[in-house]
Amino acid sequence: MLERIHFSILLKFGQFLLWVLMAFIIIDPSNALMAQDDVEEYWGDDEYEDDDEYEDEYLDDDEYEDDDEYEDEYEDEDEYEEEEEEEEERRQNRNNRNNQRIEDAAERLGYTVDLTIGSPRFVNPMLMFWNSTFELRASVEFPVLMQVLGARFRFGAEVGNFKFTNANYQEINGSPVPLDATFSGITVMGMMSFPAGPGKIKIGAGMVGSSFGYTMESSYGVRIGSMEVRGGIRSTEAVSAKTADSVELGRVGWMDGQIVLGINL
Repeated sequence: MLERIHFSILLKFGQFLLWVLMAFIIIDPSNALMAQDDVEEYWGDDEYEDDDEYEDEYLDDDEYEDDDEYEDEYEDEDEYEEEEEEEEERRQNRNNRNNQRIEDAAERLGYTVDLTIGSPRFVNPMLMFWNSTFELRASVEFPVLMQVLGARFRFGAEVGNFKFTNANYQEINGSPVPLDATFSGITVMGMMSFPAGPGKIKIGAGMVGSSFGYTMESSYGVRIGSMEVRGGIRSTEAVSAKTADSVELGRVGWMDGQIVLGINL
């Protein structure tokens, strides 16, 4: 059994930092730069020396002014339609290139298996007098890469275990919880993973023992060939936990320090 720091405020603070880190990595801001060419107008009297020549030219232009207006309108419409067609074609080409890049990246990633060992270090007040053991988890991510607003993510599934043992006699919700009472079980969750180089952010939801729960984690490390070694933190919450003797614990949560071995197949 491991000695653990029992401090609920640190747990909530750690969860807040985890959400902030996830937001910074997932949201990829883009900057748009617009530029406008300077237009310079040059005025000079050297091209024309006689004012009468100007007047004759203006008179000639007035005779065909109406025809020029019609021609200019038709030319403007044609140019506008051509620009729209070119812009639509460029847009389709960009979408095709993006889709191709995503498909190529997904094909290169293939299936990814993560093997994780973790140890709870922070817990909420409900588990303050409970001891914990090491947790083992295995997850698989499918070779499908999706993109929404610049954020790329993959879907997967995960299974793991957890176990807490009561180290102090206490009463919870009017029910006595004896020494050596256990809160343990299997976690089965659907996961959404956001790759970030040799790092990764995951969020998931599913079953924590007999209760619905959710999890979020962040890890970072190094890539060695087709493998990755990462370290990070993970937060897990169970909405309505129960002991093995069906004593209601209510909402419980804990935060792990973890080491992850990732393998790309």
